[in-house]
Amino acid sequence: MSVLERLLGLVAAAAYALRRSKVGFVRLQVGAALLCLVDAVCHAYRAWLMDFGVTDVCAIALCSLLLALLLSAHARRYLVFHAQPVTLPEGVADLAPEERLFFRGSGWFEVNDTRNCLVEVPVVFWTTQLGEHIIAAKVRALNILGVGVPRVERGWWYIFINPLKVVDVAVGSICFGLRVRHALRIMWATQKGRERVYLSCADRGQLCVLWKELGIKKEAPRGTRGQPRCAAAG
Repeated sequence: MSVLERLLGLVAAAAYALRRSKVGFVRLQVGAALLCLVDAVCHAYRAWLMDFGVTDVCAIALCSLLLALLLSAHARRYLVFHAQPVTLPEGVADLAPEERLFFRGSGWFEVNDTRNCLVEVPVVFWTTQLGEHIIAAKVRALNILGVGVPRVERGWWYIFINPLKVVDVAVGSICFGLRVRHALRIMWATQKGRERVYLSCADRGQLCVLWKELGIKKEAPRGTRGQPRCAAAG
């Protein structure tokens, strides 16, 4: 990954930490964005009354940059994914029904009709006997005197993927914070539109097992095996 992508990965991790944490009912990300906006407006108003100074220009530029970085991180779903055109190697083992694979996952998880955006959390992937893919994320929330991740977000969160609805599988790498890991992006169609989830791990072999499983299920739903493809777009 490039230096810029690594910097964006650091920003994404910091922005995600702010988003996940609350003080009372206010998320720290919202508080930081409002603080930047108010500070920039105050300096602009003072400069308009008293002419622009170097301090005002620097303060407005810095606040605008921080606000732009927060918005950019939110648009990127708090991670940087770089797709790479690769070919599935020969001899990759098949994934048995109900066999578990362990990754880190990023995407919109649900439980009891509640959605939550989780990034690089420990997840378990498996395929049921009926062929449905399940991704389960375990969330551990640190909260001290109302400051931190809300306690209601603790526990298991899930993504259910119909293999016949998978429309794209892309292999590449994810940068989040200081970590760069092998990753795979899965896109599938739902009634609400296309959803996506990113799964990452340090073991590329385990990622190939998952890639083969998704490719076979997507391209050969009636029992005919086809070669999975890798998208080159990010």
